[in-house]
Amino acid sequence: MRRRLFALFSLSLILLLGVGCKGLSEQELLSVQPVTLTYWTVFNDVDALQQLADAYHREHPYITIDVKQIRYEEFDKLFVNALADDVAPDLVSLHVRWLGRYQHRLSGMPQSVKIASLTYKGKYSKEPVVTFETHAMPSARTIQSNFAGTVAEDVVYDGYIFGLPLTLDSLAIYYNKDLLDQSGIATAPTTWEELRDAIKETTRFDANGNIVQSGISLGTSQTIPNATDIFAALMMQNGVNVMDKGTVTLAYNIRSLQSSHPTLEALRFYTDFARPTKDVYSWNDTLGDAFESFAQGRSVFYMGFAYDQSRIRARAPQMNLAVIPLPQLNEAKPVNVANYWVESVVLKSEQRDIAWDFIRFITLPDNIKTYSAATAQPSPLRAHIAEQKEDPTLGPFATQVLTAKNWYHGRDIDTANAALKNLISNYLLPYPEDVNPDKRDQNLLLDTARIIQQTL
Repeated sequence: MRRRLFALFSLSLILLLGVGCKGLSEQELLSVQPVTLTYWTVFNDVDALQQLADAYHREHPYITIDVKQIRYEEFDKLFVNALADDVAPDLVSLHVRWLGRYQHRLSGMPQSVKIASLTYKGKYSKEPVVTFETHAMPSARTIQSNFAGTVAEDVVYDGYIFGLPLTLDSLAIYYNKDLLDQSGIATAPTTWEELRDAIKETTRFDANGNIVQSGISLGTSQTIPNATDIFAALMMQNGVNVMDKGTVTLAYNIRSLQSSHPTLEALRFYTDFARPTKDVYSWNDTLGDAFESFAQGRSVFYMGFAYDQSRIRARAPQMNLAVIPLPQLNEAKPVNVANYWVESVVLKSEQRDIAWDFIRFITLPDNIKTYSAATAQPSPLRAHIAEQKEDPTLGPFATQVLTAKNWYHGRDIDTANAALKNLISNYLLPYPEDVNPDKRDQNLLLDTARIIQQTL
């Protein structure tokens, strides 16, 4: 029976390759058996990713990578169900803050992989030749040397590497140059103080005190898509680590520092933009979605990521759009929020070596450079930063790659985000008459830290 199946397989391989298989052993024939790997991605550019998959197929004709885009809202349910039904994909693209949630469903990167290669010899009668190549996979030290620093901190769990990125994004500030010109501001701000002044100059009110043009969409949490990342960036710039070595530290020493606590200082700075009593008041939740407000020309500044640029241009192709790096509280110690995806291998995959070799292939410097250019997102590799700094589109983001950090390492980013959003919303509420303001604010921070701690 085994010989019969082998003969049938050999015949199918002959037909597939269009050549004879003279001289190939059973092991060699089996090693180049046609195989298709399924690759689930959410926000990666599918066309650019498929081009890399096709390039890998040209090097390994028996391997096909089928790239499939999954809706963000549906990923978790589809992935869990696919695992339960043993029809899970071989590769997945995961947000870096999802790694803790899915770690036990992923394959740790091996030290090396062994892959069969199929070539042909002979001048007139082409005969297939199968060779085996052993490819070393990146070590944690190699990742630390070649990639931005946050990557090595983010992708290693329990001593294993669970993915590699194709890009690495960070917060910057988009602005509408025409609206800035109309307000008489000749140059874009570069510091927080200059930005505050520009926001005061560009925010417009009607006779009833309603905002008709927002300087910037900041201060609240429900209508600002990047609210928690912006607030996390402000905390980090003010010397606060949201978490450190498995412990949430955003409320550390709150009882003694009270109102001078750096987290509360960051919270006050952020929420001032949503307080009508402040001179920087420029936003409230009745103004709708912050991204839409900017795209429709109702806001002058917008804090977003590199991936937002194509979305803005699609919604507002006529906008005179420009972007500046995120201002820093301490220029000597700049810090920003890292927001990126990593490519990982599913533990249940029967082709883990091939899947990891494909990730090794697509994260080679030349391939990352190609993907980065195609998607207009910054490369995570140190070697590309100098060149990308000169790029008018990528420059503001490329300058921040080395100082970008991921603020969350846990199992439930959704709960952590909700906790920070509630902190912002509750801090904006007026103080009850019978409650000590300092006491209330301390409790808000302690409750937020407790909720996030439970997700680690």
